[in-house]
Amino acid sequence: MGTVLRDIVFDIGGGIPGGGRFKAVQTGGPSGGCIPEQFLDMPVDYESLAKVGSIMGSGGMIIMDHTSCMVDVAKFFMEFCMSESCGKCVPCRVGTGQMYDILCKITEGNASAADITMLEDLSDLVKNTSLCGLGQTSPNPVLSTLRYFRDEYMAHVEDKSCPAGACKIQSPVTGR
Repeated sequence: MGTVLRDIVFDIGGGIPGGGRFKAVQTGGPSGGCIPEQFLDMPVDYESLAKVGSIMGSGGMIIMDHTSCMVDVAKFFMEFCMSESCGKCVPCRVGTGQMYDILCKITEGNASAADITMLEDLSDLVKNTSLCGLGQTSPNPVLSTLRYFRDEYMAHVEDKSCPAGACKIQSPVTGR
């Protein structure tokens, strides 16, 4: 506790393999937030993580480099949260599924700006109305990637392209 992210990533963790460039760290397990490079000198503690939209959670960290698509990352974690929902409350059971479907549309190049607005609205709804910690924190990967990597969402929606080259967006003209 209190060690800065930079020390954890580069000293303790050994840095980015293959000389890759740091892009983000996801803390707290599947319902933690994705923290961009600008916060590498932030200490790891409950309050600091909360300020940037993440959590301590399980204490795990996943480091991402320039080859990671942040929209796809949010989709990956949303799929986990959706599958782990107990189903007791509607916001988590239905909301996480709808959020996952929208993220799929975005990564496939089939979404519009209205879908991003809907994703934000659903995230807020699920976060504030779910009964348990899973539902309340499951929107964190979506909200943090929208907050810090909105340009990647917009590239998927407006340009029908994935800046990281990770998503298999098909051209509406060629189908490739």
